[in-house]
Amino acid sequence: MRSTKRDNQNPPSPKAPARRRRLAGFLAGTALFAVAATACNVPVEKWVPDFNDDGEITQNEVEWQTAVIANRIRESVEQQRRSVQSHPVLSCIRAHESDRAGGYSADNPYSSASGAYQFLDSTWRTASAQAGHPGYSRAKYAPWWVQDAVALHTINHGGRSHWSGTGC
Repeated sequence: MRSTKRDNQNPPSPKAPARRRRLAGFLAGTALFAVAATACNVPVEKWVPDFNDDGEITQNEVEWQTAVIANRIRESVEQQRRSVQSHPVLSCIRAHESDRAGGYSADNPYSSASGAYQFLDSTWRTASAQAGHPGYSRAKYAPWWVQDAVALHTINHGGRSHWSGTGC
């Protein structure tokens, strides 16, 4: 029996579907934001209901619908951030690394490690840039959701060994 190139390929990574879902969620959120921000040059009648049924869409109705859309976007972003925060591995690492020492603002007195995941400053700068969240010199200066996103990105890209001593 002849082997084909397809037979010799490695099976898809089990992480691939999760990555696609996260990417799809991110792209959907970005698209929703773009629609809300620009209204895509769609006539206002298409995205703003006539709340008082007077046959006319007023500026107040436009502002109300804009606020509704903005709130939905904020809720979606917050839900995504909370789902990352509740990731079982991240929760375990935080419990071992920083929950008793200041949480997201923890500062290690014996090294440059800081934040919920006790990233060394040099590692933090590299990892945060790779995860798409550069600009914070130390982990403890980054918002909680950035620390979570960087830690999850590190784990998903083979960096679990950073926390191998935690048992997580």
